Amino acid sequence: MVGNGATDWDFDVSPSFPETVYNFNLISKSQLDTYQENYCVVYFNDFRPMNGSDIDLCTKTWNEITGMTADLNWYDLYRPVYPGGPLGKMLQSDSDERYGVSEVSGERYKRGYTFSEYTPWLKNHPAARSKAVFGSNVTDYLNHPEVREALHIPESV
Repeated sequence: MVGNGATDWDFDVSPSFPETVYNFNLISKSQLDTYQENYCVVYFNDFRPMNGSDIDLCTKTWNEITGMTADLNWYDLYRPVYPGGPLGKMLQSDSDERYGVSEVSGERYKRGYTFSEYTPWLKNHPAARSKAVFGSNVTDYLNHPEVREALHIPESV
């Protein structure tokens, strides 16, 4: 399995996005050329200010690119945007939907994880108070009998 592929904010996510979507034929060559010829760089969550020789043109081009790709799933350009966010339907940790029933054992399993369950050491992060559940589609997938068999997951797990 692959975790978050974004490991270097100088290159990953926003800085690499224009070239990536160009290679998927989602933006024009002229948009990519304008972006690159003006040395435009946008950083993820604005952790650094936008760079470029013409900031106004960089901003305009970035807005065009992100406007044309706004309905895409940045995590997987081959898949649609899922309702409720990039990882699927957004459950709440205190809802009955939080638990699924395994088709293998018939037992209930906890679907997904909350921010505080996934990163318990980040107690002071604002998201730690959220009851939103992420990744429920992954736990549902891993509880399908065919998947469990293919991955050699015993019934006892």
